[in-house]
Amino acid sequence: MDAKYIIADSGGSSTNWGIVLGNNEVVFIQTDSLHPKYALSSDFSLAALKSQFEDMPVPLYFYGAGCSSEMVQKQMQNLLFQLGFSEVNVYPDTLAACRALVGNQPGWVAILGTGSVLVQYDGTNITKRIGGYGSLIGDEGSGFYFGKLVVQHLLRTEKWEPEWIKVFQSREFILSKLASSEAQKWISGLGEETAKMDFRFLHQKNAVLFVELYCLPGSEIRQISFIGTYGFEQESVFAEVFKAHSIQLGKAIATPIKDLVSYHQMNE
Repeated sequence: MDAKYIIADSGGSSTNWGIVLGNNEVVFIQTDSLHPKYALSSDFSLAALKSQFEDMPVPLYFYGAGCSSEMVQKQMQNLLFQLGFSEVNVYPDTLAACRALVGNQPGWVAILGTGSVLVQYDGTNITKRIGGYGSLIGDEGSGFYFGKLVVQHLLRTEKWEPEWIKVFQSREFILSKLASSEAQKWISGLGEETAKMDFRFLHQKNAVLFVELYCLPGSEIRQISFIGTYGFEQESVFAEVFKAHSIQLGKAIATPIKDLVSYHQMNE
């Protein structure tokens, strides 16, 4: 494949790759997540990725969740060099969001995916970061936090709807899920599991918590653009809650990879 360079965006569940060819056409592929908690573990294997990117000694621009610290960026850079790229640049997923949503313009940008964070961007650098503390103590407004709200609601409600029983079976079933090693992954997936259930009030509660905890402390916030599958699917809810707090919704997209590739092509 006649590649010129490659853009990668890695989240908590998958990695999206944009392979920019010599004629500027782009080939998009998806692989498993390269979050540092997986990729830097002792049992992680690069074999599948090596076969995917063999004979592509081109620059890689890698944006990843969990890659905000310089130490992790260096570790990921060393790991990704093993795939044979000629150059590896590692950036945090927050910068991917900014470049995909507002390009070279300043603005407030949020990630509303599995996790959540709000940042201020000056058109080049991130100058302020609010939240992003992870699922144990934060992530309000995220898909994971919505899952927590669903679980809390079900455990506190005596009389269950028939549709709840079809999916969640019983309180004992929920408690067994919470006690398993897959608890976090299970909670993260409850947005999809409950997509046809009437939990709009929980999505609204989630959005309100995000605004109250992330946005109101910064009274200068007048507009927010966001990225993330959860936020994108609940765009109308977030737009409604934002409006109620005098915040305008800017651009909203599910994933950054296409806009991120466009950013790099425009800034070649």
